[in-house]
Amino acid sequence: MKKRIIILFTFVAYQLVAQEKLQLVYEDYVYEPNIKSVQLYPLIGSATDPAKSLNPPVVQLRDNNGLWLEFDDLRAEYQQYHVRIQHCGMDWKPSVLSDIEYMPEYNDLIINDYQVSQNTKVPYYHYKIELPKMLLSGNYLVIVWRGRQRNDVILSRRFMVYENAIGSMASVRQAQNPAKNKTHQQIDLQINYGNYSVMSPRDEFKIVIRQNYRWDRTLKNLKPFSVNTATNQLDFRFFDDESTFPAGNEYRFFDSRSTYSRGLFIDRVQRGTEDAMWVSPQRDRSETVYLESNDFNGMYVIESRDGNKPETDADYIQMNFGLKSQELEPNEKVYVNGSFNDWHLNKLNEMVYDNTFGGYVARIPLKQGVYNYDFVLTKDGKPDETFFEGNFGETENTYEIFVYHKPVTARSERLIGYRLVDFNKRR
Repeated sequence: MKKRIIILFTFVAYQLVAQEKLQLVYEDYVYEPNIKSVQLYPLIGSATDPAKSLNPPVVQLRDNNGLWLEFDDLRAEYQQYHVRIQHCGMDWKPSVLSDIEYMPEYNDLIINDYQVSQNTKVPYYHYKIELPKMLLSGNYLVIVWRGRQRNDVILSRRFMVYENAIGSMASVRQAQNPAKNKTHQQIDLQINYGNYSVMSPRDEFKIVIRQNYRWDRTLKNLKPFSVNTATNQLDFRFFDDESTFPAGNEYRFFDSRSTYSRGLFIDRVQRGTEDAMWVSPQRDRSETVYLESNDFNGMYVIESRDGNKPETDADYIQMNFGLKSQELEPNEKVYVNGSFNDWHLNKLNEMVYDNTFGGYVARIPLKQGVYNYDFVLTKDGKPDETFFEGNFGETENTYEIFVYHKPVTARSERLIGYRLVDFNKRR
């Protein structure tokens, strides 16, 4: 009887784990700490260019540029990984479309392109796959799972497919509101829908604006200021801060491409069984003047000067971060943040106070490359990215405008327009 109870308990526990795994997060998310350096990008230009991953996963319908997914598994043993692609609505919930409506092939892809790391102190397997080209425009989620268990999900990634069904023009300027002119940026937008069939353009076109490719920095539900039915044009010019974003600051960065010499903003290198680096101690920038600098808008590139093939030659380094600061209140926490962590604030990038250092420190394993990052304060769980970084209207940011429409007879939205625009104070 006791044995049967133990078996039943084990079965129930397994079922609970399985159910938990089935609760997919419909966003960029990594479910296991051994899965690292996940990148999804359209291949524009050379496959050997480390900067290829800086292109956002947005492709035009029937474009020749393929979308590539890459990631590392630090367990360093082969796993059979499967890929499924889920069509989503503009709210990033699964749509009612069946696989055959948007997939050109069977929706269960096996990742057959895998390589073992070479001459690295931290062994890993590198996996890579080119995704098929979708048949419809819209939002999509890539889901990767292990073996034959579809609930054993290891990661998910968003991408978008658009069509040029309408025209658009956009510009970015410092906010016209005098109270926000020095700290915020404003996006003005025009949509020319020409002969595109639409019953009520003011209500049917759905606009999403995203800053620096970040899903935690978006504006939605914007309504046009005016509609010109004679020219089929929507004018999105706002006077009440509807289209403004906090401008933030240029991102901090460091160069960890070599373990034999110190790259930019690397204070110390320690070679050993696993190599470690110390990023130069950082300080609060919120009260300083704005300094112009080139950055990747929070993103990163994988590259190694110690080898020829960064996908498998670049090593994982224990990166040590330090932020000089007085100790904050118990309900306040500090994080190192960036696209390397999918902009999620969790235990993997949380900092702790170190009296000896005189500030907050964190150790994060990262693959060799050039990384952007910043520091975020949370108070009672609410993030504040300006506390340590400041907010400067001159900051050079990138904005994307997505235009969605759901035709009367359609079962899901189409992504009918896409535009990318930069704020450049030198224009």
